[in-house]
Amino acid sequence: MSSGSEGMQKMLPEAHPRKKHPLHPLCAKTAFSCNKLFLFIYALIFLFVGIVLMAIGTLVELHRSRIEPINNRLAVPTALVIFVGLAIAVNALVGMIGTVMEKPCLLKVFLVVTVLCFLLQVAIGIIAFIFREELPHKVSSEFMFAIKGYNKDGDMKDAMDWLQQQYECCGFDSFKDYENENEDFKCDGNKTHICGVPESCCIRKPGVSVPDTCGHNVIGKPNMFDLINDEGCTESLIRWLMEHLDLVGAIALGFAIPQIFGMLLAYYFLRKVKEYRVWFRVDSFRT
Repeated sequence: MSSGSEGMQKMLPEAHPRKKHPLHPLCAKTAFSCNKLFLFIYALIFLFVGIVLMAIGTLVELHRSRIEPINNRLAVPTALVIFVGLAIAVNALVGMIGTVMEKPCLLKVFLVVTVLCFLLQVAIGIIAFIFREELPHKVSSEFMFAIKGYNKDGDMKDAMDWLQQQYECCGFDSFKDYENENEDFKCDGNKTHICGVPESCCIRKPGVSVPDTCGHNVIGKPNMFDLINDEGCTESLIRWLMEHLDLVGAIALGFAIPQIFGMLLAYYFLRKVKEYRVWFRVDSFRT
């Protein structure tokens, strides 16, 4: 039995411990190492890009949340920017590890996610542009419900008050919107606010407190325009939304363009890593 097993062992090839694929340094003066260094720097830069995108998206979301009861057109682009920022940051870490360790599986993940993020950023830019073009035609008609429900919904009231104080305006088309669209402000009614406007429509002066009743029964008074802002908020709101949509779209498209360079770097480096691994195995087999 022992002689038979010895014969089988002689027939089998001698087992050699598998050699580990050597890693190339980042600073060597070779094309491969230069590609490795550039890809590592690219991934490092886009780690910060992802963090910046998340920060900008969060800031826009904080501003957007103030008028969410009135309009949520920024919700989709802003959420996508935050998501893409997170994906880019995590993917950049994967790319840095895959580049330093020369791991094909991590480099493949990095390349695929980079392509997906690129496509998603282009989509964000397009969505922001489409929303921007629709705004002037829909703002006034869509937002009038906020005037009608001013005293019925606390969140809507807070959003309108913030908007009117921030941009020193009243109503959407003009201060008359409250009398025309809200029963509580009609001059022929019997409510507290008859012939009036919300307190947030009142003109504010530095160092002077505004009483809660400043807008009560103000319509028709000789000094009405000295007490309240008479211009509507439509133009201010459109301008605010457009500025933020432009910001979201520009950032998304602006950061998408350099990713083309990153995709090419990652693809070329992945190919070279695979080639070096094949040749290393061949050389190891020969020796």
